[in-house]
Amino acid sequence: MKRLVPIMAALLALQACNAQPTPVTAASPSVRLPAVPGRPAAGYFELDADPGQGALTSVSAPQAHRVEMHETMSAGNMTSMRPLDRVAVPAGQRLVFAPGGRHLMLYDLNPAIRPGGEVTLVLHFEHGPPVTLSARVESAGGPE
Repeated sequence: MKRLVPIMAALLALQACNAQPTPVTAASPSVRLPAVPGRPAAGYFELDADPGQGALTSVSAPQAHRVEMHETMSAGNMTSMRPLDRVAVPAGQRLVFAPGGRHLMLYDLNPAIRPGGEVTLVLHFEHGPPVTLSARVESAGGPE
């Protein structure tokens, strides 16, 4: 019996190494252009990911100089935003980046980007490879 325990532990460890992570799936990725040229664009998406990948630590976009994760907060009649360094991926729940809540701010977006086009969003997690999304570009007023 004493020999069986280390063998079983080794087999379980080997099985864990061969386990495939649950793929990340995203819905409705979009980038809304700013109403005023030179201001940041906003990015939105919904994400189902494996919590084993750890937190979402950053997002990048080849068409933008910088991308920040933000959260909108309300207190009384005041609304403000704060940057987020990381966003936990909740087990069994969809992570939502939407207007009025968590969202992306894309700074210095390529001026050639137009409504109907696409912006590449690259999501970086604590563990595992980055995930690339193609976000549909919308005008400042929202979806056409």
